[in-house]
Amino acid sequence: MAGTAASLNQVDGAWAQTDPIDFLHSLTGASRAWEVVTELPTLTIPRAGVWEVAYQVRGVAQLPAPGAANIDTGVVASLYKNGVFVPGTEALVIYHNEASLDQGKQIQATACRQGLHQFAAGDTVRLGACRLGTSGVAAVVSNGDGRISITAHWVAPEGDTPA
Repeated sequence: MAGTAASLNQVDGAWAQTDPIDFLHSLTGASRAWEVVTELPTLTIPRAGVWEVAYQVRGVAQLPAPGAANIDTGVVASLYKNGVFVPGTEALVIYHNEASLDQGKQIQATACRQGLHQFAAGDTVRLGACRLGTSGVAAVVSNGDGRISITAHWVAPEGDTPA
């Protein structure tokens, strides 16, 4: 479904998703300092009940030239519900480590996460991210080579709970 850069797609109040947009969000805070990825629009839940929420994230990790010390950087993503971090929604997107004076590199990646969550109509979902380590560059990026999105699919009526 097509839409504007800041719009959301919804189908009969049973499906909602962010539209594909291009952006780069640099993670410049301290290691494990969570922040909202403000470039991705807020997803608003259109009806109460249990929703399957999924997100996919593309991470970037780049280290400076090899040095005398161990260096690392990476990206972890998560969800925020109504502005509050949701424990258990974390996913390691990418991790890059280089040992002291070692040319060998290690990269680990996770691209998506999903789960069932109880919502009231009008609740909001945002994407959050943090960097691991403080060396080099850590960011999340969305473009034609890989998109960042949040989707939500209504699966049960209000009052039902995840099984």
